Amino acid sequence: MSSLRKLLFALPIAGALLTSCVTRSAAQLTVFDPANYQENLLSAVRALEQINNQVRQLQNQVLMIQRMDLNLVRLGSTMAPDLQRTLADIQVQLRAGEGIALRLRATQSGYEQLFPHQVSTAISSDDVLRNAKTRWEEEYAALKRGALLQGQIADGLDTDRGLLGDAMLRSRGAVGILEATQAGNELTALGIKQALALQGLLTAQHRAETLAKARDLALENEARQRFKSFVGTSSAYTASR
Repeated sequence: MSSLRKLLFALPIAGALLTSCVTRSAAQLTVFDPANYQENLLSAVRALEQINNQVRQLQNQVLMIQRMDLNLVRLGSTMAPDLQRTLADIQVQLRAGEGIALRLRATQSGYEQLFPHQVSTAISSDDVLRNAKTRWEEEYAALKRGALLQGQIADGLDTDRGLLGDAMLRSRGAVGILEATQAGNELTALGIKQALALQGLLTAQHRAETLAKARDLALENEARQRFKSFVGTSSAYTASR
C-alpha cells in the first residue's frame, strides 16, 4: 500500500518534468517566416538591380569617352594647299600681261591716258594713229589675258574634280564630328575657290569688253574734234578787192 502511494505521488512530478522538457525542446526549434523571407528576397533583388544600373552607367561612360575620342579625330590630309596654289596662279594671271593691271589706281591712271575726256583741238593725224595703235594694243592685251585665264581655269577643272572626289570620300568615311566638319569645310572651300576663279574670269572678260567700248567712244570723240578743227568757225570766206 505504501508502494502504490509513492507511485501515485511520483506521477505528477514526472509529468511536470516531461512537459517542461517538451516545451524547452520546442522553443529550441527554428521557425520559418514566409513574410520575412519574401522581404529579404526583395531587398536582395533591389541591391542586385542597383549594382546592374551602376554597371550600365559605367559602360555608358566608357562609350561616351570613346565617342569623344572619335569626335577629336582629325583629317589625315587637306586640300587647302592645292586650293591656295590655284588661286595664287589665277591672281598672277590676272595681274600679268602688258595691259592695264586689274587694280583701281592702275586702272584709273591708265584709263585716263588712253581715253581722255577732253581731246586737244590741236590733235593731228599722227596723234590719232598713235592713239589708235596704243588702244588696240591695250584691247589685245586684255583679250589675251581673258583667253589665257579661260584656259587656266579649264585646265584646273580636272584637278578640282579629283579634289572633289577625295573630299567626298573623306566626308563619307568621317568617324567623328571634327573629321566630318573638316571634310565639310573642305567641300565649302572648293566651292569658294571655284566661285573666285569664275569671278576672276568675269573680271578679265568685262575688262576687255569695257576697253572695246571705250576705244569706240574715243575714236568717235577724236573724229568729232578733228571735224570741228577742219570746219573751223564756219564763217564764209570773202575775197578782198
